[in-house]
Amino acid sequence: MSSQIDEIKSRLDIAELVGSYIRLQKAGSNFKALCPFHNERTPSFNVSPARQIWHCFGCGKGGDIFEFIQQIEGVEFGDALKTLADRAGVELKREDPRLKSERTRQFALLEEAAKFFEANLSRHGGTSGGLTALDYLKKRGLADETIREFRLGYAPDEWRALGAHLKQKGFSEKELENSGLAVKSGQGYYDRFRGRIIFPIFDYNGRVVAFGGRIFEVPTEDRGPAMPADASIGAKYVNSPETALYQKSKILYGLNFAKSEILRASECVLVEGYMDAIMSWQGGVKNVVAASGTALTADQLKTIRRLAEKLIVAFDMDSAGEGASKRGIDLALAGGFDVRVAGALDVGLKDPADAVCKNPALWQKAVLSSRHIAQFYIDSALKKYKPNSPEAKREFQRTVLPVVSSLADLERAHWVREVSGILNIKEEAVWSASEKNKLAKGAENVFEDSVSKPKARKELLEERVFGIIAEYPALAPKLDPALKSLFSSGPDGSVWAGGRTAIFAELFLNGILDAEAEFIKCQRELKKEYLKEKLAYLSAQINSAEKTGEGKVGDLLGEFQKMSKELHTL
Repeated sequence: MSSQIDEIKSRLDIAELVGSYIRLQKAGSNFKALCPFHNERTPSFNVSPARQIWHCFGCGKGGDIFEFIQQIEGVEFGDALKTLADRAGVELKREDPRLKSERTRQFALLEEAAKFFEANLSRHGGTSGGLTALDYLKKRGLADETIREFRLGYAPDEWRALGAHLKQKGFSEKELENSGLAVKSGQGYYDRFRGRIIFPIFDYNGRVVAFGGRIFEVPTEDRGPAMPADASIGAKYVNSPETALYQKSKILYGLNFAKSEILRASECVLVEGYMDAIMSWQGGVKNVVAASGTALTADQLKTIRRLAEKLIVAFDMDSAGEGASKRGIDLALAGGFDVRVAGALDVGLKDPADAVCKNPALWQKAVLSSRHIAQFYIDSALKKYKPNSPEAKREFQRTVLPVVSSLADLERAHWVREVSGILNIKEEAVWSASEKNKLAKGAENVFEDSVSKPKARKELLEERVFGIIAEYPALAPKLDPALKSLFSSGPDGSVWAGGRTAIFAELFLNGILDAEAEFIKCQRELKKEYLKEKLAYLSAQINSAEKTGEGKVGDLLGEFQKMSKELHTL
């Protein structure tokens, strides 16, 4: 069950959830509100997006999303779990107690492995021409405190050193394999990480879930006994494979350290590798995470979006118009991010880690001088071609317009005007080309969106109501008048399911569930979801009216309170 709970937490943002019940106001990096659980005139109810918790300093109540639903809905944990699972689009399944035990043991095993690697770095660290792994890290500019904070380590260049240590701690070879630490060959199990500097990879809450290992050569005479040919260690970097605890598409390296800084700065700096992230942190730019050489995913961007809307990319952009980098940027733009590119580093500096090693101010300047992604592509195109040339127009069509077409209308208007002036083309022509690009993008994403986005709780409840009516037409007269607009009228004037598949009908066959009772319950829950949507919309209107002075704040507040009261009486 803990894996399903973690999945629900990863998909839901506590500020969005709480904000659908009560009106939240921004307060620095957190949100505040009047507590819904006791009467008060001064807001003492706080929500922390970085920690994904809430707490009232007036009545002392607090917790995570599950505790909030239990308190606000007056339900037990099981009902709160079902409510949030529906909202997150997570299908609840009965979990074998053994799996929970296995997860607990995996966390313990990985923690023990991290301690083993740490101890090896501090004790001897291995050698390469007399240079220890610890010496290498310090030569790269890392301070002792940083090494300790990020828990860097060293894996001895031996085939079974870690395995032997963990077996002494009571873990089996199979558990090592399941955790990604051991590899099975014809001659048994051997350690995945050998002769490497180790970077522990943490989840959002700071638990070790995987490792990355950078090769660190040691003299041949110091190596252990030979192993089979399938035990290659040639790659510069070796990372843990995907496991029950580690899904690459959901993890961003360093986020456990950086989340509060990202929230405070309202921007996230994205770099390529472990060393870039660590050195950036040490160099004063702490709102930083690493993509670890992979393209950004929707899950990673959703996690970042909880904390900030500005994304500063700081990796090699020479080929950013192609491949994985381009796909990640497109996803970020589609997700509403303000995407920027960090300023260029001085000649001779390869990456942020090099810049910080030379002078932290160089890296800080690069981040502060970031350019809008559209401006970056414009500058890149103009370095290659003259503005009035056909080649420039083709390059703008290929790299600039896809970005411009992804922007909101007013921002798009700004860049359309810029492009028009640079290329000496009428704005109408640029708008037309941008619009065609936008439509083409939308067509490409229709199928992806339909299969990748989890269904919202409202949609699931709608389908359940449709399913019940399709199976039991006699219940149609009991449909709440407020919900009738959802349905079409059949040929005889009766209410029917409008062609929607009755996917829940099987639940009521053979008397498994009381159809009428479920029908009434689903309608009540559906009305709650509609009211929450309306409350969220009203809250946005109130915030806008307070900032601009336009609109009657008093009337909006009155309507908000009326709907809030209606929600709590359901």
